[in-house]
Amino acid sequence: MMGNSIESIKKALEALALQVVTLEQGDIPAMGNMMNMLSELEEAGQGVSEPAFSKIIKGVKEYLEKLILEEVKDLVPLEQGITALQNIYRAMERGEEFTDDLAPLFSSLGLEKDPQPINEREKDSEECLESEDSKGESQGNQEDGKGVSEEDREIISDFVVEALDNLATIEVNIIELEQNPEDLETINSIFRPFHTIKGVSGFLNLTKINKLSHIAENLLDKARNGELSINEAVIDIILEAVDLLKRMIEGVKAGLESNTSLETDLDIEPLVNRIEEILSRHEEVVDKPLGEILVEKGAVKKEDLETVLEEQKKHPDKKVGEILIEKGAVKSKEIVSALREQKKFGVKKVDLQVKVDTKKLDTLVDMTGELVITQSMIRQNEKILSISDQKLYHALNQLNQITTTLQKTAMSMRMVPIRSTFQKMVRLVRDLAKNSGKEVSLTMTGEDTEIDRNVVEELYEPMVHMIRNAVDHGIELPHEREEVGKDPKGNIELRAYQRGSNIIIEIADDGRGLDRERILQKALEKNLITEDAKLTDNEIYNLIFQPGFSTAKQVTDISGRGVGMDVVKKAIDKLRGRVEIKSVPGQGSVFVISLPLTLAIIEVIVVRVKGERYIIPALAILQSFRPQKSQYSTVKGQGEVISVRGELIPLVRLDRIFGHNGNSKAPWEALVVAVEHEGQKMCLLLDELLGKEEVVIKSLGESLKNIKGLAGGAIMGDGKVSLILDMAGLFEIALEKSNITKNGTERVAS
Repeated sequence: MMGNSIESIKKALEALALQVVTLEQGDIPAMGNMMNMLSELEEAGQGVSEPAFSKIIKGVKEYLEKLILEEVKDLVPLEQGITALQNIYRAMERGEEFTDDLAPLFSSLGLEKDPQPINEREKDSEECLESEDSKGESQGNQEDGKGVSEEDREIISDFVVEALDNLATIEVNIIELEQNPEDLETINSIFRPFHTIKGVSGFLNLTKINKLSHIAENLLDKARNGELSINEAVIDIILEAVDLLKRMIEGVKAGLESNTSLETDLDIEPLVNRIEEILSRHEEVVDKPLGEILVEKGAVKKEDLETVLEEQKKHPDKKVGEILIEKGAVKSKEIVSALREQKKFGVKKVDLQVKVDTKKLDTLVDMTGELVITQSMIRQNEKILSISDQKLYHALNQLNQITTTLQKTAMSMRMVPIRSTFQKMVRLVRDLAKNSGKEVSLTMTGEDTEIDRNVVEELYEPMVHMIRNAVDHGIELPHEREEVGKDPKGNIELRAYQRGSNIIIEIADDGRGLDRERILQKALEKNLITEDAKLTDNEIYNLIFQPGFSTAKQVTDISGRGVGMDVVKKAIDKLRGRVEIKSVPGQGSVFVISLPLTLAIIEVIVVRVKGERYIIPALAILQSFRPQKSQYSTVKGQGEVISVRGELIPLVRLDRIFGHNGNSKAPWEALVVAVEHEGQKMCLLLDELLGKEEVVIKSLGESLKNIKGLAGGAIMGDGKVSLILDMAGLFEIALEKSNITKNGTERVAS
């Protein structure tokens, strides 16, 4: 065979393999395109000595015609045919004898059995493949990342990303299927991702991934065809397949990055054998058979159906629909309609999307921020303001509108729904509940709420810790819940919603609630508080965020080692957010996380102190006011406090904190901003409130990044930099300059 014919066969097979992976039932244009591609392949493969090659092409074309005419519905024989053609081609490339048993394929395509056993044929491998160039270009090169071309590298990289997304989709839907095992639409939503992974991995010659995804797909195919009922064992084995596929695909990714083997050394055979064992049983039937659907539709009488079922027992090789048609009891059109209803699957339309490198996206956001700053500087330039040109004024306004729109669009491009993070918790709750012997359901609301991509990535770990604690410490065992009149099945609810420029995430459980007295006891044992400390409920609950703090009576595989909640606190602080706890004994707990929508831009209040501007994050501000002289007092003659709604709050003078010269004003001659951090409050004394703005956060650089009390800087409209105050740092400074303790027993002295 000539080299150009070989190359034509290779390209045609690659195109067909990709086409069949995405083929949908009823997609006539795509099927027509495949028919043309098969004709081209048939012409290119005339010189192939393997007789099965042309026979399979003929069989696939005939089967495709039946699909177009809706005489058959199953796409699997079509896929198997293309896969067989690929296997023949690969054997030719390697100069090997093709010995696969094609009898099952010929049967599914409706072809006669091959008259000559394949393993008895003599093939001239040199005649099959003479091109020296193609001898070394086998798909087998995929076994080593070093031998992958740049084009294939991109294809494999895309496969890794999409396959991991597909596996995440499967995980979410498999939990839904466990709740509704008869939902054919959910089965289909799980079947399709496996189908895609199987198809593309076969195309890329990732044999183990292909084999495992293929047999998992077969398992689901049996379920959707009514030959297998979904139960806990089936759910477990599918999840095991998902876990193993994840590890293998991550291995492909690692091999691609390090130019090492792409093929995993993981042993898939034990799991494959277990799935094959389930497939071999064929004991269970669908809860709603074809005959029942026909009776419900009024197409056949119940008495006639019972007669047919009796006859089927005598002829088990015949299907109910076939017997009904032979007897003239029902028309073939009605059988087809019932079959469609039995296998009805929904296909959701999705918007066209384009993949963008996240580094490019971050650069776009950064440059848009710079553009906003520059545009503001131009508008506030004294020389520009002195020009009384209406055209210039109009152009500047138009520039402002365009810049604002561009900024919002750029920021929205970095926003992603929190759904992906929420959905990962579904599998986690299921596994934790199973391991702890509890019954727990997870409900979600507000999954479409959008948040900065970087925030979503950082949010995963703290959410895992909180879910673990909710299942292990919060939700009681079934018999314990029944004893107090609760549903034996506990519930954890994830809620997300937007409030202003912040996103609020609530993790609520209906368990036993936090044990206030036990927390106090543990805190005393660890010397976190003194015996005479007078703490609010909120301050007591916040003690669980201390490193090493745990009230667990025994260590479990899930929690109890005193790690976790401090990780939560640090992670939320890093995201410039805060977490609050609400708990009612016997009724459950709610953890409320408040986060900025984006890490790049924050909503702030700009203030002036001794001629310098400072920025206070709006999230930390409780209220601002000019205090009356009667609201001011001192504690023990040294600590200053302001009475705010009957509560004495320490007063901190910002001018002294940052070393400004000159005498401070009396509080009743200045302004006070009450701020909160981790349940603690303080009043900041300042000279003037300049207004509310959204600013782009800038790092202070390596030399200034560790200055306590400062979180960064922002370039203002006049081109000057204002410093962003860090509430955690300010509280630490206040602690150092006074006798205040974390339990609030003494107050700040300035």
